[in-house]
Order: sequence, then structure tokens, then C-alpha cells
Amino acid sequence: MKRHGEELMPILNRSDEKWVLILERTLKHPIEDVWAALTESDQLPAWGPFATDRDLVSTGAVTLSHVNHSEENVKRQGEVLTVEAPHLLIFKWGNDILRWELISSSNNTVLILRHRFTDYQMAPSLAAGWTLCLKGLTGILDGKQMPSMAGSNAVLYGWQELHDEFKKMFESEANR
Repeated sequence: MKRHGEELMPILNRSDEKWVLILERTLKHPIEDVWAALTESDQLPAWGPFATDRDLVSTGAVTLSHVNHSEENVKRQGEVLTVEAPHLLIFKWGNDILRWELISSSNNTVLILRHRFTDYQMAPSLAAGWTLCLKGLTGILDGKQMPSMAGSNAVLYGWQELHDEFKKMFESEANR
């Protein structure tokens, strides 16, 4: 994987008729803390792009609402498909599938997000958005007061520059 500063660059793969965006981070926090940030409804909106109507600790229906987005009043039905605490969380967000894998390594946790979606044109936008969300997650886990960098707030924190960078990267990789 290539690096973007201290972070690994997103990878975009094709799988059947869908695309899979892969982001990986090593977090200097125990797996239980990272799991809580991924699954507890009161923690998710502090760093993520959505709020949920319940904790993501069991399978079944869940309602997701956009955070800081013009569509934030639109609620999307989702479904938690798999929960294997504290290592694996898979859920649907609209038509997309988000797969969060956590691997414990000493006092660190390796987080791997696989976001499966259909529209290739969304890849740079999703990569930029998740990069900012994961930056927020890292800051919150570090105990910092972090602004929400999701939704329409993302443009205030370098979303457009990241989008443009990832668009060029994905296009050059597609042309190889």
C-alpha cells in the first residue's frame, strides 16, 4: 500500500459488478476502545458520516441518518449483517456494504474498512470522506476535541483536495 503522509492510501478494487474501497489504519489504542467507537450510537456521530438509532452490537435493522449533510434529515434503512465482537462488523448503508475488521496487535489495533459500492464515479468522494472520518476517529481515540469532518463540513478540512488527489490516483491506476 502507498502512503499519504503517515496514512496508507486507499485502494480501489473491482469485485464482480461492484467496487471495493479499502482503507487501513493502525490505531494506537486497544481493540475494545476502537470497537466501542465503531459500534456505540453515542460515539458514531462524533467522527463518522452518520448517526444510528441503536448500537451496532447485534444483527438486524438499523436507521442511519447523515451527519452535517444537506440530506441529514433523510433517514436510510440499514441492516447489521454480521457482528463478531470485537473483530468484525458488517452492515448495509443504503445499497452499500461496509465491512469493518479490527486486528489486535500489542496495544494497537489495525482497522481495515472495506466499502463496497456500485458507482465508480463515487470512489474519490468516498475515499476523501472516509479519510477525514478516520482522521476524526483517530483524534477522538487520542482524547482530542475533534470537529465533525463529515458531510458538508468535510470541505472545511481538505475534502476537495483529497478528492482531487484520489481521483487522479484512481484514474492513473485504471490506465495501467
